[in-house]
Amino acid sequence: MTFQELATRVSHRNTGKACNDTIADQLLQRVSADENLHMIFYRDVSAAGFDIAPNQAMHSLHKVLTNFKMPGYTIPDFRRKAVVIAAGGVYDPRIHLDDVVMPVLKKWRIFEREDFTGKAARQRDELGTLVEELEDACDKFEVAKRRRLERLASMAEKRAAKNLVASSAS
Repeated sequence: MTFQELATRVSHRNTGKACNDTIADQLLQRVSADENLHMIFYRDVSAAGFDIAPNQAMHSLHKVLTNFKMPGYTIPDFRRKAVVIAAGGVYDPRIHLDDVVMPVLKKWRIFEREDFTGKAARQRDELGTLVEELEDACDKFEVAKRRRLERLASMAEKRAAKNLVASSAS
């Protein structure tokens, strides 16, 4: 729940900024603040779990991060909508990694802890690999995003030129 609450907080906050509307921004700031309280609660409960039963907590963390889905993923055509959301800077792979995953892993000191054994130690190492894979996905997304923006700019230029030719012909 920690990651989902933080992801929701970040996306609501970024949506407020992207609205360019004072009232919407203020409203979404309040929603984000509420989501943040939920995140802190779950983060702190989970931190206690790592202190009490580190191996069990690692099993849960591994399951959550390897299966993470953003709320709304069941919405029809979510993938296409997610691209628009990402292109708008509301939520994208870089935001997910830098503003959601890594701050929580650092807070829990996942990669510094020495109290994982057996399967839990292997799962911690797998999370290190997952972070590397997320980093690669961020790089690939940035390339795809840049190409998309270039394509949109080119299309806009062509439309503008076509409209200019049509208006000068009339």
